[in-house]
Amino acid sequence: MKRILSLYLFLMIIFFVITTHGTTETGSIREKYKVIIVGAGVAGIGAATHLLKNNFSDIAILEASNRLGGRVYTAEFGDFLIEYGAQWVHGQGGNPVYEIAEHYKFLYIQTWDMGKDFVKHSDSKINMSAVNWLFIEAVQFFGNANDMMLCNCSVEHYFNNKFNELVKDNNIDEYTAQAVADHIKRTQSIRDGAGNLDEEGSWGSAQYFWPNGSFSVAWKNGYHSFINMLMGKYEGTELPLEQKTKFNKVVQTIKWTGNELEVTCEDGSHYFADHVIVTVSLGVLKVSAKTMFNPPLSESKLAVIEAHGFDVVDKIFIHFEKDWWIFNFRYKITFLWTNEDKQRFKNQSKYGGWTTEIVFFHYVENQPRVLQGWLTGDTARLMETLTDDEVIGAVMELLNWFVGNQYSISQPINVTRSTWASNRFVRGSLSFPSVKSDRLGYSAANVLAEPILFNQTPVVLFAGEATSEKSYASVQGGLETGWREATRILNL
Repeated sequence: MKRILSLYLFLMIIFFVITTHGTTETGSIREKYKVIIVGAGVAGIGAATHLLKNNFSDIAILEASNRLGGRVYTAEFGDFLIEYGAQWVHGQGGNPVYEIAEHYKFLYIQTWDMGKDFVKHSDSKINMSAVNWLFIEAVQFFGNANDMMLCNCSVEHYFNNKFNELVKDNNIDEYTAQAVADHIKRTQSIRDGAGNLDEEGSWGSAQYFWPNGSFSVAWKNGYHSFINMLMGKYEGTELPLEQKTKFNKVVQTIKWTGNELEVTCEDGSHYFADHVIVTVSLGVLKVSAKTMFNPPLSESKLAVIEAHGFDVVDKIFIHFEKDWWIFNFRYKITFLWTNEDKQRFKNQSKYGGWTTEIVFFHYVENQPRVLQGWLTGDTARLMETLTDDEVIGAVMELLNWFVGNQYSISQPINVTRSTWASNRFVRGSLSFPSVKSDRLGYSAANVLAEPILFNQTPVVLFAGEATSEKSYASVQGGLETGWREATRILNL
């Protein structure tokens, strides 16, 4: 009888371990936490560290990839550090990223020389003497929030109307007008994360909050140092964030019955919680929202997820044998194209001419022999499918077309690039208000950010830059939304 009783007690202990915080094989993990955070990007890290700082430690983070940071991704490239994702701190006053980082003196204000960096092909009909003035005048249109809201149209439509009036009033020739308009619109696409400005809504875009101060505050030791700041690594009292994070955990479903939630991952593991904070990108929600949640999300949430914009911004990094450009270009090499120039280049191109959509190349902070190029939308998605040799060949073709007869371009040693569109854990780069979402009459912030309640208690909560009312498409937006949802739980 004693032997049977001992065996019974042993089996009960094993059952308790498995169904609470115990672990058996991967497919049978069943752990229970007060809060589960899905995603270890800035929003998820912001939520987790805010909870931990307030002595709320019964949490777990489920991260699909094998690293912290999400779209903050600092990496080594030879002897250099590069940023595949977020790169600068945009603005100082009212920007919590700047306020935190400035305390550690990890930032410096970068000075951009807006003039004397435009280049054209030697046979182009662009009037270079008019380019700088036209660019400076026209780019200001995007700062007129009242006009953008009144237009309530696409950003493309709004800009074209304003620009055409400016060109007509000042008798600008068609070739110069084409080149400047093309450059400004491609630059705006990069800034807003919208590959096609005809899909971006002017009303929603006008709501964006730009912190005061420099647009480009650079990092001395990479953006990932900001993740270390949030974790307390420089204070000597590091929070146990990495210990709380389970990597390579791709969340498949979030199911709730009353106030009990079950999170199931692709590897078959199961986790239980009282609250789940979902911080995945809007790109992931667009693909998975209809199958991830059980019961399904509301029709209004699904409508916003479908309508709101999310596109890709990619970067190309080329490491050269020497910095052949340093004495001639103060910051960047900005390519100007007329429609005629583009067609001529494409007709001669060995690589399809996709590089006509690269906005510019610029040097990388503290990396003297690396140039970084930017592109977005369908061209970025195409670039992600090419081989390294094809990318290098196409970029060298572009540089030689513009400046090969003036400068001795050294040989490239290596190339790397971001691949945000094909990354299944992100599926793009930045959210933006679209013409479709403007027409819905409500923003992602006031619908997507709404938690799912049970008896007036939030059980499923949403964070991430796409849920920010006025700081979407930014690191500060992601951080603030993580704090917002952590505070919501702390206030229960």
